Amino acid sequence: MESQSSNREKIEIKPMGSYFEVDSEGYVINPASLEKVQEDWRPVIDDITEGYKKIFGYKLTQVYIRGSVAKGQAVPGVSDIDTFAYVDLQKEEIDNSKNKEFKETLGEKYPFVKGFEFWADPQTISGSHSEQIILNQAICIYGEPVVVQKLKPGKEMMLHTPALDTYMDGIYKFLEEENSDERIKSWCVSRFKKVLRAGFEITMERSGLYTRDLYKCYEGFSKYYPEKEAEMRVMLNLILNPISDKVKLKEVAESIVPWLTEESKKYV
Repeated sequence: MESQSSNREKIEIKPMGSYFEVDSEGYVINPASLEKVQEDWRPVIDDITEGYKKIFGYKLTQVYIRGSVAKGQAVPGVSDIDTFAYVDLQKEEIDNSKNKEFKETLGEKYPFVKGFEFWADPQTISGSHSEQIILNQAICIYGEPVVVQKLKPGKEMMLHTPALDTYMDGIYKFLEEENSDERIKSWCVSRFKKVLRAGFEITMERSGLYTRDLYKCYEGFSKYYPEKEAEMRVMLNLILNPISDKVKLKEVAESIVPWLTEESKKYV
């Protein structure tokens, strides 16, 4: 069932990534640090900060990165850069419309970066469940770092699983819409990443492990659900090699999302 994107060379599934280390009490240790960022990726980080400054000026308070780049495990042509910022503005005052131009400029300058993610939130840290999870795996590259509580793998670190019961409706809705091939491929990557990570999240309490790395999520999930390994491998392949075939995407989603939704109810 593995499909190949027609636009670029097929990316093979390879054992990559790592699980977060935990301390003596079982709390995850943030693996991100500026010292770990690889040399070739440092100019990208600098330009990201400058871009946020250009958009938000003196209202910018913090900029963060997370993921493989922040952990020093970035792979050219495979890794993207996930960034976010806090700004001294009310939510309705935040204008994220310039982010697209920002991403396009950086994409042209740094073609080895697979993609860029940007978003900004108000300066007041909400302390929400999802925000605590994200900050526990990110590094502040501008401003004063936000102090957050420590977390253990399990329910308190489930970011995607709680929303699983809405996923199939969202998938059906999107696939019924008219979209360009590139838009569909982009959706395929972002949506299936969430499904794959949700699959891993339901194993965290049993394993005591945490990761966001795609292969490790697939690996961890498959240890507990070998009967669904093949379906999740197809999903992982489509994240690496997205397609725009709506019929195929619907088939892949239906092969695992409804089952995963029901299984997750035991652990949420």
